Amino acid sequence: MEVIVDTNILVYETVEDSIYHKDVMEKLEKIDVPYLLTNILIEFILVMKKLGLEENFIVNKVLEILEDKRIRLFSIKSVDFKEALKIIGQEKMNTGKINDKIVLALARKNKLPIYTYDKQLKRQAKNLGIGTI
Repeated sequence: MEVIVDTNILVYETVEDSIYHKDVMEKLEKIDVPYLLTNILIEFILVMKKLGLEENFIVNKVLEILEDKRIRLFSIKSVDFKEALKIIGQEKMNTGKINDKIVLALARKNKLPIYTYDKQLKRQAKNLGIGTI
């Protein structure tokens, strides 16, 4: 199975006492190719900093993610930004939701489901005909 992994999955995988940690670990093992967007990695770093984790830990965790042979990194292209902005316009949302819209745009473009626990993102994906886990 191939999926785009949302930020909250990385957080739940990293924070061992999180509510979804065990579930995430089990599901991630079954994913053949987890795709990460560059903006997701940046958002992950920012969330880890907000949680008060040490710089060394954050850096090592990101390096661990990048060195995982299964993970594929998606770079965001201008066409992806344009599609995300189009989705924002259609949904009459504010641009503060750009990260989620980029995830949606790339998932739709590449015909990939999204692995997330974000209820709003799941609802938006469903409205766009994108599968979720």
